[in-house]
Amino acid sequence: STGRRLTYARHITDGKHPLTARVLVNRFWLHHFGRGIVASPGDFGSLGDRPTHPELLDWLASDFVAGGWRLKRLHKLILTSTAYRQSSHRTSQLEAVDPDNLLLGRMSIHRLEAETLRDAVLAVSGKLNRKLLGPPVPVSPDETGQVVIGVDTRDTAGRPTSKKVDLGEEPNRRSIYIQSRRTLPLGMLETFDAPVMTPNCECRASSTVTPQSLLLMNSEFIVSQSNEFAKRLRTAAPDDLHAQLREGARLAFGQAPSEAELQEAAEFVKAQTAALAPVAKAAAAEQALACYCQALLSANQFLYVD
Repeated sequence: STGRRLTYARHITDGKHPLTARVLVNRFWLHHFGRGIVASPGDFGSLGDRPTHPELLDWLASDFVAGGWRLKRLHKLILTSTAYRQSSHRTSQLEAVDPDNLLLGRMSIHRLEAETLRDAVLAVSGKLNRKLLGPPVPVSPDETGQVVIGVDTRDTAGRPTSKKVDLGEEPNRRSIYIQSRRTLPLGMLETFDAPVMTPNCECRASSTVTPQSLLLMNSEFIVSQSNEFAKRLRTAAPDDLHAQLREGARLAFGQAPSEAELQEAAEFVKAQTAALAPVAKAAAAEQALACYCQALLSANQFLYVD
């Protein structure tokens, strides 16, 4: 009723506050580079880290305000910069001078965020539902206790029931539409370091741990999307294994494989087909191609921005 909060909000966003624009551009720099110009994005005070490039931070903030606070313009500016388009190749000279790459002598490799990774898997398999708006996609623990997408049908005692609710194409929506419950984090996102909001997340962790590899090997989501990916390749290039393998690498990695890589992939699929033949019989070739697709989705080249 006193208007103090409104006055403070206007003070923060009037374009004259010394930190608002700097904090914003640093946050987006962190998103694209894996590390902010200020490494402590939630603390620009005396206890926070000093900026590695203070002049760059000031210039980006000033340009952002002068450009009308337009985020799309800021993203384009960063992504078309020489700093972002650098190779991530390490050299002995750079390692000797700047082993932590604080001075941006090369591009640092960083992993896709959990939500982006899940969306990328759906996009490559051809099953991503691009529907906008609407209610969140529900999550629920399955019979093993793993939190998956689905309607919670447990009884009052918390025991799972046999009742299933068909969600149609809703489970394939982008991760931003998945219900966020602190007590029920989606297994796929939690394993790949989804932010823990207790009470907030200043900066995401990026770990490399065994459960991530186990999930990529055994997750029902990854296995099903690998099968869908294989179907997409068979539709794109019927009866042409090399064309299927080439298209798979192009979709997953954004580039065509070399002849040596293509030959190695073909040998892998043929070996898998022979190994699966006694069990899968007529479907052995299809399952072998799905194994190849799962290998693509599990590769570092797919998981990391390089």
